[in-house]
Amino acid sequence: MGADGPKVVAAVDFGTHGTGFAWAVRTPRNDDPRTRRVQFFTRFPGGRLDYPKNLTAILLSAAGETVAWGHRAHGAWTDALADGRADGLGYAYAFKTAWKSGGSMSDMPTVGGFVDLGDRGRVRELTTAYLREIRELAMAEIGAMKYAEREVRWCITVPAIWDDEGRAVMRRAAVDAGFPDDPERLLLAIEPEAAALYCYLRMTDTDPGAHTRPGADAAPSGPARLPLHLDGFRFVVIDCGGGTVDITAYESESGAGPSIALREIGLATGGHLGSEYVNQAFRDATLGERFGPAVLKRIERDHPAELLRMSRQWEHAKRTVEVERDATSVAHVLDPVRIEVPAVVWALLEEPVRARLTADAGGLPRQLVLPPEEVEALLDETVDGILDKVAEQLATVARTGGAGSGPETLLLVGGFARSEWLRERMRARFGGRHRVLVPPDPALAVLEGAVHFAYRPDVFVSRQARYTYGFETAKPFEEGVDSAMRMYRDDEGDVLCVGRFGIAVRRMDGVRVKDAYPFRIVPVREDQHQLDVDLYRTVRPDPRYVDEDGCEEIGRLTVDLSGTVGRPLRERTVMLLFYFGASELRVEVFDPATEETSRVSVDFDRM
Repeated sequence: MGADGPKVVAAVDFGTHGTGFAWAVRTPRNDDPRTRRVQFFTRFPGGRLDYPKNLTAILLSAAGETVAWGHRAHGAWTDALADGRADGLGYAYAFKTAWKSGGSMSDMPTVGGFVDLGDRGRVRELTTAYLREIRELAMAEIGAMKYAEREVRWCITVPAIWDDEGRAVMRRAAVDAGFPDDPERLLLAIEPEAAALYCYLRMTDTDPGAHTRPGADAAPSGPARLPLHLDGFRFVVIDCGGGTVDITAYESESGAGPSIALREIGLATGGHLGSEYVNQAFRDATLGERFGPAVLKRIERDHPAELLRMSRQWEHAKRTVEVERDATSVAHVLDPVRIEVPAVVWALLEEPVRARLTADAGGLPRQLVLPPEEVEALLDETVDGILDKVAEQLATVARTGGAGSGPETLLLVGGFARSEWLRERMRARFGGRHRVLVPPDPALAVLEGAVHFAYRPDVFVSRQARYTYGFETAKPFEEGVDSAMRMYRDDEGDVLCVGRFGIAVRRMDGVRVKDAYPFRIVPVREDQHQLDVDLYRTVRPDPRYVDEDGCEEIGRLTVDLSGTVGRPLRERTVMLLFYFGASELRVEVFDPATEETSRVSVDFDRM
């Protein structure tokens, strides 16, 4: 790549509903983030509008080859179903949420054919296939500007609530898709962190008195400005996407000017609370109850295009419903939502069902009418959980950062942030004490922010440890404390207790990105050629043993000791250097005998 680094930085925002890419060329003008030009791709094949996101959907053949992806994948799958040509095909949409246990959307009508989202290997295959397509498209655009692939640094977004192993598997899927197998050229950006950068650059004002007062409304594209550049300014980012909601908090740690430095003061929280779950509630509760479960199953199987038409009507309605506050400041949806039923679906319904729906619609056939209270209930099934998670984050910030001198600033980003109902519920619960703001283009906050992160990966100076991390080790045996079952005598006669939890960092510790956490380890035999170090985590601050309740093995790293075989144990000491503050767990080994430092990969596939 050269001593001066990449010539282009490119980001891929891999989302549940939509995925997009953007890039920036490294130039003296672009070195200043305030004037940096970020270029978005908007001409995705099959899309109805020029928009920087393609549908996160893919259609595969039985051989694992991509038949179509994005909007075209959905069209090709629905055509194949209609024509009876679906045998040997596998379709998946919104498969990102199936990465983690408890997050599978396999109950939603988002898969078809041979695809099973309960198969972790299949989910990785889908991800790799999709990332390969978007990388090739992005590289075609960047290559048209006469840049070679070796001159590009890439960045892929991941949710903050994903664990270390999820991020590691995502990296391997990306490498399999053709992205560079080089940690300097392929970065992972934590989604709310990317959004924080976007907000930092798009909502900064040099006037510290220019911020909005608590309880005031801020339009999604309004002029709200905040002193995010001032030392000690705190803000909470609530990233509400299609599948997940990620929430964490940051504090500015730099002076005014083009430099940016942020430290995490919250603890990443959230869950599977994205807008796709609101859509699922609409399909299950509204369509299921009105049509009947059997008819809904038939629609899903035989008429997926018509189901998509009704879902898109709901998708538009949930973002655009008008909301007002009553005399007690309680928000209410103003008008009913009307969904047009396609003729082929209407024909599937029995006459008593059609008569009831027509009566409910005031005599109009082929209409579903959702009264305001039903619309509110569908939205609140997910929104209530988001609000609880925001309250949890505010409590964490108060514990870790202390009580602020004024109101906290809550920045709502992501595609779901366009929902007026979500904004009103946020203001109703938190607006009396805190600022609730929505930046310009909240749906693109993560994508643009990821480009800025790829340009300057050092903008985050510290993060909070989500767990107590450590490794399995042996320590001096303590009579009366340790069980005799754990006793072991090494080659030099020392009595040790095996299975001890060697703490590397404790949960809620602030860990600076560039700081290494060194730990001395010694093999137990003089003829030992390698040392396998098992990594563990727990939410407890002071675990003693790796097998006690709450401790979880997360992976293994292997240290090469062949260069010191035969030496006394005291001369075979090596130092493990843990970097817990980076967006991905990084481990290096320093061998005093050879004075060499090497990077060691952590094997998370053992899970």
